[in-house]
Amino acid sequence: MTIALHWFRRDLRLADNTALTEAQRRADEVVPVFVLDSHLLRREDMGASRVSFLLESLTLLGRDLEERGSLLLLLEGDPAARLAELVRATGAKLVTANRDHSPYARRRDAAVRRAIEREGATWLDFKDQLLVEPDECRKDDGAPYTVFTPFARRWRLIEKELPQRAPRLRSLSPDLRERLVSQPIPSLGELGFGLEADIEPGGERQAKKRLATFVEERLLAYAGDRNAPALDGTSHLSAHLKFGTISPRRVYGDVRGAIGDELANLDPARPPASLGAAERDRLREGGTFLNELCWREFYQAILFHFPHVVSGPFRRGFAKLRWPGDDPSLIEAWREGRTGFPIVDAGMRQLAQTGWMHNRLRMITATFLTKTLLVDWRVGERIFLQRLTDGDVAANNGGWQWCASTGTDASPYFRIFNPTLQSKKFDPKGEFLRRFIPELRRIGDELVHEPWRKPRVLEEIGYPPPCVDYAAQRERALALLAPFARGSAISE
Repeated sequence: MTIALHWFRRDLRLADNTALTEAQRRADEVVPVFVLDSHLLRREDMGASRVSFLLESLTLLGRDLEERGSLLLLLEGDPAARLAELVRATGAKLVTANRDHSPYARRRDAAVRRAIEREGATWLDFKDQLLVEPDECRKDDGAPYTVFTPFARRWRLIEKELPQRAPRLRSLSPDLRERLVSQPIPSLGELGFGLEADIEPGGERQAKKRLATFVEERLLAYAGDRNAPALDGTSHLSAHLKFGTISPRRVYGDVRGAIGDELANLDPARPPASLGAAERDRLREGGTFLNELCWREFYQAILFHFPHVVSGPFRRGFAKLRWPGDDPSLIEAWREGRTGFPIVDAGMRQLAQTGWMHNRLRMITATFLTKTLLVDWRVGERIFLQRLTDGDVAANNGGWQWCASTGTDASPYFRIFNPTLQSKKFDPKGEFLRRFIPELRRIGDELVHEPWRKPRVLEEIGYPPPCVDYAAQRERALALLAPFARGSAISE
């Protein structure tokens, strides 16, 4: 009897799970295991929302496994040590996992591989987290892409794998069950976290429900609705993709099926002249969403090829930049949504209350922190990771560096969002502002975007005046960033 361990990480599902399917194919019995990594749990940027989503997803995964006569073995500590001990205890000859491409994950997996190979087991990892892995999408000369548009052009042409059915899990034998000692899934409090946000529910069933609702009701209006925070126009799949409660293949496949196979490989910004009006509409809406999947994979590729972005700017010319915004009171005002700029405050309060923030607001709030308050982007990046349920190192880092103009494919240094103009453009009636800023609910449309125009109103409603002079700060930002930007341009 051959025994395999399948190590769940960012693949907390049974359906369309490449490594789990391979373990079932190669072994007589498969022990599913998850290791609560003590290193990750102790990180300064680990937050309650992510841990809560993880614990709920693990609980539901365990129930799904038990319904099939299996179980989820939960361990805690250093993955290399815990998995080597489990190999010895079970006599497993194979350990399978789906590849994770972050710098820490690659170091961790190398250590696990060495540890289990010393015990006589074989390590096999598989493509699963991405549609196109970093090494599969390179320039003709083998160099990695550093600009999104040419990356996306090639990414669209690479054949994407189809989703697989959930494997038929065999029941574990009584003898093997007796040798397995699992810890109970801890509570959030037992791990030292307290959750105040009302976050997205976890688990594979919720992910499938989210995808089905999005494809049926919102996909074909995505390009038009996605920038309006008052509308429920996005997929809300980001946390599920982060933790793998759904596979990117399933998401891509369902969207492709909805817009048509012939359109999925086209650039929505450049529709062929031969397309009819209905096809153009489907491409614009659905293709724009597929672009978001491509952005996710672009930032994963950047992190893979340029791991220095974890701690420093992608553009080396910015390495000596010292951000002058170090006033703790201003950073706290931004964090808690008390800057006096309504669109910024509404976004930050949405994050605090829900563990999620609309993508347009992520850009607005990040640009405000870096280019208006002149705070180091790493400060905001850490706060986002502490609060986001979908906090992903690659996407979060890529987004923050884009906003700060230090990253790949970055916003030009002189592009500084005016929060009032952004507010009027994307939330013209102030619906979103009033939803998350109760102080503004009695304010008329003519003042809701800039209530400071009547100081007496601010006093009456208890909302703060602007924490800085936006125009003056914009000039400071231009002067600060220009010398570094000129010496750090990148090409395709």
